[in-house]
Amino acid sequence: MTVHRRSCPDCGRIYYERGPAKMIEAARTTAGECRADAFITELESTRSRKNLTRLADIVVRFERFALTGSLPVPRELNDLEDGIKEIKAGDVRLPFFDVPRSPTGAVRLTSGFLKKSWKTPPKYIREAIWVRKEDLSP
Repeated sequence: MTVHRRSCPDCGRIYYERGPAKMIEAARTTAGECRADAFITELESTRSRKNLTRLADIVVRFERFALTGSLPVPRELNDLEDGIKEIKAGDVRLPFFDVPRSPTGAVRLTSGFLKKSWKTPPKYIREAIWVRKEDLSP
């Protein structure tokens, strides 16, 4: 299983799903790094049954979020802090932020990780805040 990727015609970023409510994109740093896409690519490269299940869960969440603009809280969507939220797909966490004034309702994934503790580790929240700052800088 692979997660479909396309290039946004407006900004050139990778996007995974575009629906009537949301467009799910990969944020990028000023150096051009897309940490969320690197995480998803890593899951795809390890063709274990567990990773195939993770990828399927991610695709389902992306499709539903793009279509409806929401996911069940707190089971599949969580507010973290400072405008950072996360999509939850099993043990996968994908932090993201809303893109200000986006006509497509764009959200940008900042990274991804496998959750191993009850609370989201602060280092992932700090990383998401940093990636957002990098991504939105002129």
